[in-house]
Amino acid sequence: MTGETEEPQVLSKDEQDKRSNGWQALWFLVHLAAVYVIVRFVTPWLAGWTHRTLLPILRSPSGRFQFFFSHLLAFSFIPAFISGLANARFRHRVAEFVWLVPTVVLAYKFVTFPAQSVFQSQFSAAFHQYFGGGFIIPDASNFHDLFAFSANYDMMRGMAQHQFTAPFYAGIGYSLAAWVTRRTGLRQRAAEIMKAWEQSRLQHGQDA
Repeated sequence: MTGETEEPQVLSKDEQDKRSNGWQALWFLVHLAAVYVIVRFVTPWLAGWTHRTLLPILRSPSGRFQFFFSHLLAFSFIPAFISGLANARFRHRVAEFVWLVPTVVLAYKFVTFPAQSVFQSQFSAAFHQYFGGGFIIPDASNFHDLFAFSANYDMMRGMAQHQFTAPFYAGIGYSLAAWVTRRTGLRQRAAEIMKAWEQSRLQHGQDA
């Protein structure tokens, strides 16, 4: 031993900023991935569950895909907003900006969508493609219906909305929830709810 004490390494301000920016970029990608996972898995599951559970009670004849695409805003925005409330615990400011990526993607698809005829403007054609409702998609009952079903224009339009418009809805919901939790008392309340939920899960696991 030399008797000399090793002094702790102190990062410079630039190094600290780089490390902080790296973590911020990583968390941004995590939150962005959460938005797309919600749209890919949670949105269709929630729509299917609602269609199976509530529509028989309401005696609605709507087909499952017609129902799904007609209510895409609710089935993408609501679960994303609820998921965004989880940011109350982490307080990641970058979660407020995840809406930018799906918005840019949708904007690109919107401005590059061609008009279907000379009698229709490009804006109205793109708006109908990515925001229009009025879906008419009957359920397929056999293979013949299935082939016709896959070629249905409204089906293709609905799939395009699920791929490009739903992430936009979900991104807005997720970022709005993150903004609310960072700027209101809801942040503390949501954190308490998450903590109580985790404790109940832990207690349930110990009792099992």
